[in-house]
Amino acid sequence: MALLIIVAFIAGLVTAVSPCVLPILPIVLATGADGDRRRPYLVIAGLIASFSFFTVASVQIIRTLHLPDAALRDVAIAIIALFGLTLLVPALSGRFERLTARLPGIGARLTGGDRLGGLTGGATDATEPRDRTSGIVGGLVTGVGLGLVWTPCAGPILGAITSLAVTAPGSAATLLLVVSYAIGAGLPLLGIALGGREAISRLRIGSASPWAGRAFGVLVLAMAGVMAVGADTAISADLTSALPDWTNTLQALERSNQVQFALQGIGAEGAAGITGPATGKSGLPSGPSAPEFTGIDHWLNSGPLTMSGLRGKVVLVDFWTYSCINCIRTLPYVEGWYQRYAADGLVVVGVHTPEFAFEHDTGNVASAISRFGITYPVAQDNEYGTWKAYSNQYWPADYLIDATGHIRAEHFGEGGYREAEDEIRGLLGEASTAALPSAAPASEAPPPFVNDETPETYIGTNRASSFDSKEQAVAGSRKYTFPDSLSDNSFAVSGTYDFGGEFATSLAPGDKLELSFFARDVYLVAAADSPVPATVTVHAGQGGSKQDVATEDVATDGTMSIGSARLYHLVHLPAAAQGTVTVTFSAPGVRLYAFTFGG
Repeated sequence: MALLIIVAFIAGLVTAVSPCVLPILPIVLATGADGDRRRPYLVIAGLIASFSFFTVASVQIIRTLHLPDAALRDVAIAIIALFGLTLLVPALSGRFERLTARLPGIGARLTGGDRLGGLTGGATDATEPRDRTSGIVGGLVTGVGLGLVWTPCAGPILGAITSLAVTAPGSAATLLLVVSYAIGAGLPLLGIALGGREAISRLRIGSASPWAGRAFGVLVLAMAGVMAVGADTAISADLTSALPDWTNTLQALERSNQVQFALQGIGAEGAAGITGPATGKSGLPSGPSAPEFTGIDHWLNSGPLTMSGLRGKVVLVDFWTYSCINCIRTLPYVEGWYQRYAADGLVVVGVHTPEFAFEHDTGNVASAISRFGITYPVAQDNEYGTWKAYSNQYWPADYLIDATGHIRAEHFGEGGYREAEDEIRGLLGEASTAALPSAAPASEAPPPFVNDETPETYIGTNRASSFDSKEQAVAGSRKYTFPDSLSDNSFAVSGTYDFGGEFATSLAPGDKLELSFFARDVYLVAAADSPVPATVTVHAGQGGSKQDVATEDVATDGTMSIGSARLYHLVHLPAAAQGTVTVTFSAPGVRLYAFTFGG
């Protein structure tokens, strides 16, 4: 156990200087904008206590109180916004101080200490409107909020902690490990906070100090807004994709035999491992049979799948979670393999096993799938059933399974993309003699996520927000026409339709659906009780020139068939571009749910 505590502490230290800290870094720095020397210590103490407690207990709290999965995160964002307001509005800080002073014991203990004024910590007289008690109590409360919203990159140790928190709540070993990890992460963050405070003090010129606090208040409120819309993980992925990965050496330590043996001793089994001899054309060793998908809450992008039903296919099982930066940076490669080799027998299954409570929410996962352009099936593994079946400990983790159902290769963390693609090609070659498409160039960068791409667009009246058709008054039916000019990021219909809360239904042959978009890939969620032929026309790029259409759903001549309820891939462009896509239905009865996009 002592070894695991040391490794957990080191893991926290490394995590705090990795790109995962970027979303909370402005808030940590802002703790130095207040003159109270105790505030940075209290913020980090609150972060350590909050992160430790809620990592172990958040899922149980939410289940017991029947709260929404994102409730604790929402509370934390509100706390951070309140901290920003106390920096921005001194009068609000004073009211907050007076409120906390009335709490039994707290106000008396905190007001007994020195009150330090100004950014340099100089004396403050009793008439100063901004009392430092609010800085102390606010520091603790802000730290609690940071501990709730911070989503550090997950290695084997944190993976083991999170898994045990769900599967074996109340474990003393789990608590010791998470506290060690949190203290390790907290110390560098404390150094950052103190360094920021010292820098602000040295740079202060005359009366500029009040403006420093207000500037940080604006920055903290902006970060709270970014977190509120769920953009913090996507932004940090964009900002850090070019930065060096500091965690490789650490993860090698975490995966060592000694650490894995110690993890097994507290109930976190190590990965299954591949120990058999090399077999087949690929030369890959043969491992155990792949476990079945177990305890899956929901399937997204497909109906339920089974390993037995996938015999004859090469399967890549990708464990991920949508707030993990390391996972986000691997997704373009995984999606690229699926697009390149799906027609040759590759099936990718993304197993979304949540790290934090708010990641249990199916709507949040679905939004992430849309945001990152994932088109392969995703299994929501909220209870860690499949995670445990694979004895997995990592985000991200890939298990490559051959056509006979045996695990032949494993990859953990980022990197190794060329090797992984070669292994996929090798197993496809074992399963079939058909020629494969060319592999991606060795220097190929992952396709970028487009920040300004068209957002997910719903067609049913419950959530539609960008409907641009003109409605005609026709007795006994609803008939629509296209507008003279379709607005950006909007859709319209032409023909006769019945609009319901979740979807719209085409009622006549020749009905049309048109969308204005900015994206590389466009998908339509649709269904029909019997196959309905349709034609897809795409205009994109400079001048809106007509584009050749060819996806796994649309033939080269633009024809397709809509049947079972799923995502239909309408558009695939070389790069993200402004364009329009028009779908014409040859028969009535198509139900239209939503458009989703990929960068």
